[in-house]
Amino acid sequence: MNIYELIDQIHLQHIENLDDNVNRALGSDDHDALFILGETLYQYGLVPQGLKVFEQLYLLYPDEQELLVYYIEGLVDENDLDKALTVLHQSPLTTERLLLEADLYQQQDMLEVALQKLRQAEELAPDDLIVSFALGELLYYDGEYLQAARRYEQLLSAGETHINRVNLTSRLADCMLQAGNYEDAESYYQSLNEEDMTSDDFFKKALALEKNDHLQDAVQELTTLIDKDPDYMQAYLVLVNLLEAERRYDEAILVGKKGLLINEFFKELMVDTARIMLRQKDTEGEQLLIQALTIDPSYTEASLLLADYYKEEEKFEEMIQLFSMIDEEEMDPVVKWTLAYSYQQLERYKEAQHFFEDVYPDLQENIDYLNEYYSYLLEIGQQADKVEQQLIKLDPNFEPYGH
Repeated sequence: MNIYELIDQIHLQHIENLDDNVNRALGSDDHDALFILGETLYQYGLVPQGLKVFEQLYLLYPDEQELLVYYIEGLVDENDLDKALTVLHQSPLTTERLLLEADLYQQQDMLEVALQKLRQAEELAPDDLIVSFALGELLYYDGEYLQAARRYEQLLSAGETHINRVNLTSRLADCMLQAGNYEDAESYYQSLNEEDMTSDDFFKKALALEKNDHLQDAVQELTTLIDKDPDYMQAYLVLVNLLEAERRYDEAILVGKKGLLINEFFKELMVDTARIMLRQKDTEGEQLLIQALTIDPSYTEASLLLADYYKEEEKFEEMIQLFSMIDEEEMDPVVKWTLAYSYQQLERYKEAQHFFEDVYPDLQENIDYLNEYYSYLLEIGQQADKVEQQLIKLDPNFEPYGH
């Protein structure tokens, strides 16, 4: 079987005896065919075999930068980073080598070394757009958004719109958003053609619009995003909150329910939707909060909302029944305080005492808690001196009992 027949067999996914066939192919003098074989092996995820091909070709042609790139790519895919760095250090000093070294060091979170390699590449080729782009990308992922933005601006000024399938205007818009330059971010997002925008672009454009108080436009962008990409769950969460801010409560609830039909385990969306439901006297919100706590018993926001609701509705039995199934160590102090109050109302004073005392170190600066604790102690005829003194200290209008 010659090399081209082997390539055809790989395309047909007939890979029986592949290792033996590749080893025989390596004895060929047709290096162009070997190169195509290596590319084909990589294309089908047959990296160990493709790596053998490119290793041999690179040893034959060590000055060919394209072969170096393929060889290093295979070593990285096989997680042989030490060998990859050794090969690079022994290869001629070129921008390609330095770019590959920077990528490897970035993968190992050695960002300073990666940046140093890219600076060195820029010295070798100050007008190389790929090097400038790589510097921008490294700065972007390192959170140096304004420095990265300057790189993207230079590339756009040079007439580049996309490099390595990255939309430079989108990247620049995100840099401005992350840096807090919301007006510039909105301007750049507005300049993007809608057909070129990714789901992330729509979402981040909506965030920029929100930051600039263009709430209705932000709502429209998120609505468009959900229509285009119904699985983009974060859009539902932000849209619910925007509609709430616009006092469009019924619409917010509908959006929340729509999102939960797609992802029934999205606890943050459950809680935000439930909060609006309870405000609208929709008791289904209670079940959503219980569901959120079923998913994550330590979810503080759900616990606080539910505890507050039970207290307001005087559902003391329900409060105790639900939170008895949650580990005390996972409860927020305010939830424990509400439990104490619930036990007090049901005249279960031993349990009430436990929770009132337990949260004192956390809530001793909270006047509302102190007043309830003080009233409880008076109700059961216990000494309240400690709580009384704390109330006198914090509340100038407090009048101790009997004075």
